[in-house]
Amino acid sequence: MMKIFTLLALLVSIGETALSVPEIWAEPVPYFEVERSFIAPVTAKGSGHRGLDFVVNDDQPILAPVGGVVTFEGIVVDRSVVTFRTNAGLLVSFEQVCSVVSPGQHVSGSQPVGTRCTTHDSFSEHCQKCVHMSVRSEFGYLNPELFLGTLEPSVLKL
Repeated sequence: MMKIFTLLALLVSIGETALSVPEIWAEPVPYFEVERSFIAPVTAKGSGHRGLDFVVNDDQPILAPVGGVVTFEGIVVDRSVVTFRTNAGLLVSFEQVCSVVSPGQHVSGSQPVGTRCTTHDSFSEHCQKCVHMSVRSEFGYLNPELFLGTLEPSVLKL
């Protein structure tokens, strides 16, 4: 019986968090073009595309879409990553970005956080001149387009 109450309490708390309307963030680059959209995995460790790839020009600054505090800047496997935590507690990461910010630093919306770069010869890009952006909550990865205001509504095709 205790398990049922615990499960019910968990579902109610998830529902309260999930129903809040997200704020619309600034674009990470002006007038960005989506190269590859978010594809949610079927299972927690299943395949998918847990972010958004957008095309950038060489040396074009990548901007923080929302304010927060930088939590990580460095190399993950073979790519440069910069991550910051928003005031709402979401983690926003950019991959293949050489950072101009440091952990602990506060960033504001539209502040440059780095530029696209390739740091290792072993890195193999899956798209030309793009940057990967991901958004994570305590429940997992979220579609960045939800926060950028570019997510199209679902349409039932008959």
